[in-house]
Amino acid sequence: MAEGDLFEGRTAPLFLTHDPLTAGDLESVRRLMEGRRFDESLILGAGARCRFGGVRVLVCAPVAGRTPEELRPFPTTFWLLCPWLVRRAGALESEGGVRRLEAWLSARDPEGWRAYNRLHQRLRLELLTPEVRALLRRDRPELLAGVMGGGVGGIRLTPEVRVKCLHLQAASWLALGHHPAGEWLREVGLDGDCGGERLSERDKGGTNDG
Repeated sequence: MAEGDLFEGRTAPLFLTHDPLTAGDLESVRRLMEGRRFDESLILGAGARCRFGGVRVLVCAPVAGRTPEELRPFPTTFWLLCPWLVRRAGALESEGGVRRLEAWLSARDPEGWRAYNRLHQRLRLELLTPEVRALLRRDRPELLAGVMGGGVGGIRLTPEVRVKCLHLQAASWLALGHHPAGEWLREVGLDGDCGGERLSERDKGGTNDG
């Protein structure tokens, strides 16, 4: 897909606001990410916070790496951070939640799901700084194509509805404020919270793979 095709015939979306992380936020993120392969230089800010002020969702840059040669795609635009939600999403996945969501979307709004994936493509492109976009056009066109390709979390787009990871769906829904399966996500409790218990990383369970 050509870069211009992502915006042809439509207005480019205004990206959501995302808060810079405070020193306390960053320390919390480091504790939660301990033992995981996660480059904190990817973090652009907090895409959603809980009622207690904690970061629920991180907004991440679409490419990782410190030199042009090291740059690689990072398709997880929205990273679910809240331990309670990560645990809830993991429990639902173990109960067949991904297949249930695919069936729900297939029956209710398959075109809305395809449009949502196209929105994620455009958001990743918008999150590139002008300098990085110019560098990719010039030196790494294959990487730019990777940034523009794929849907939510970089999932390969197919005629059938395919969903990659409930963590990604919850994070996208909370950060953007909408999702074609928002009704389903709410019904299964992916808008809940810890009630102030502040679950630790050790307690949260589940995974948050991108």
